[in-house]
Amino acid sequence: MAKRKMRYNTNLIRVNHCYTIKEIKELFGLHIGTVQNWTKKGLKVVEGYTKPFYISGEELKYFLKERAKKRKSPPLKADEFRCPKCCGPRKSLPLMYHLEITGKKLGKKSKQVYIKGICEECGQPLTRFSSDRNVRELMKEGLPITEQQIVLIGTGDSSINTGIQRG
Repeated sequence: MAKRKMRYNTNLIRVNHCYTIKEIKELFGLHIGTVQNWTKKGLKVVEGYTKPFYISGEELKYFLKERAKKRKSPPLKADEFRCPKCCGPRKSLPLMYHLEITGKKLGKKSKQVYIKGICEECGQPLTRFSSDRNVRELMKEGLPITEQQIVLIGTGDSSINTGIQRG
């Protein structure tokens, strides 16, 4: 079973309040084992109490915000993609950058573009969402991007034997 990444609304936490593990469980709709694991991973309980354990609201809020910061990945550089296989920022193989213009508008002046490449580490196909404005800037910086045209192939008589070829 895949691990579910949760975002917790820290605005629900009252900073000047002490919570029991059961109250935290109910506040976020979690399993009690999840909150117990948090205490093992660094969520500090108020000292001096045995059972039930108390956790200050301030500490809970801090713990969840720090936890979210650790999971957040840094922004990509202009020539990087996020590789789904390597799970990190990767560059494409040289001269393997391609551009697909979708024609959809992004705001008043820009159009949606997909920059495609191949991961230099694992060979996985990579895709990055961008705009035609950003692509022009990348090309000025020297990124070798070629535009991929969509071409119909086949005879003009029949639509049965027609295919799409990317050239």
